[in-house]
Amino acid sequence: MSSAEELSLQKILHSVQEMRPDLQKQLFAELKKRLYPEIPSAMTQMSEEIREARFKKSFTCPHCGHDKATRYGTQNGNQRYRCPACAKLFNDLTCTPLRGTHYPEKWLPFMECLVKGLSLRKCAEKLGICLSTVFVWRHKVLAALRRLELPSFEGILEVDETYILYSEKGRRHIEGRMPRKRGGKASKRGLSNEQVCIVVARDRKEETHAQVACTGQISKAQAKAILDPYVSAVSHLCSDANGTWRAFAGDAKVPHVELNLSQKVRVKRRIYHVQNVNAYHKRLKDWLHRFCGVASKFLDNYLIWFRFVDAHGMEAMVAKRRELLIDACQPVSPETYLRIKQTEFALPV
Repeated sequence: MSSAEELSLQKILHSVQEMRPDLQKQLFAELKKRLYPEIPSAMTQMSEEIREARFKKSFTCPHCGHDKATRYGTQNGNQRYRCPACAKLFNDLTCTPLRGTHYPEKWLPFMECLVKGLSLRKCAEKLGICLSTVFVWRHKVLAALRRLELPSFEGILEVDETYILYSEKGRRHIEGRMPRKRGGKASKRGLSNEQVCIVVARDRKEETHAQVACTGQISKAQAKAILDPYVSAVSHLCSDANGTWRAFAGDAKVPHVELNLSQKVRVKRRIYHVQNVNAYHKRLKDWLHRFCGVASKFLDNYLIWFRFVDAHGMEAMVAKRRELLIDACQPVSPETYLRIKQTEFALPV
């Protein structure tokens, strides 16, 4: 740069410094728009893809569900909408995991860490953000994925329950018992309210639904609350000798095939068994082991996390991390930092 060019540059910088702050911002935005028109920000690109997927049918209000919202100007470069029913304003990211994010460029690397099942500390170190932020991001995405509609089961359905020790990991003050180190052991033998029951249902097309049902032995009402909406196209229900599933199948009017595993009756007619669902139990517990215990109040989030990893495979999910994040932004997900921190252990109604 010549001396004359340096002098001109200094004059321009001096003139900019004397301008009002609002004019400086306007000048900066105009220069950015003219000099780099072909490079949209990471948030702009993500917002456009989310808008196309989320509002492809209509501009549906995330607050009240009204589907006749209209465009209502922009704010900080983001399109806003106004709902004529509830009069509330929203944008493309309202009630999504990306709402209010300060690090849009780090969400895709974060999704890769999520798919690989990295610990919170390793994820925070890799992304250069604090531990609590990674924790909230993880549960925002997982809670949103839980809201995606589950397809109905077809044909032969295998169902069985497995148990994990109830945990209050992360809670500073535990009432009623002493804290357990590294998971610990139950104080009572056999099944009790210290054990969390996880119901896993899986058909032969490998559609899977896993959900926390109760503590202790499962009842017919609890089984019905979890599976009743999804068994209309099921031809046979396969389970062990637990009478709960016999009663559930009778109420649902689904033919029931009972396998008495204690008497080594594992297969009937060469096609009726629960080996797929039992193998899923094994893979699930092996995968959960890496977290050195999971708080029971967040267990459903980890179950949906594993369902995606098991269904698609780690490599496939890393390749489709962008699509996975966009999928997580489709359902209305109002989770915030405070709501996640205040989560309590709850059972299905």
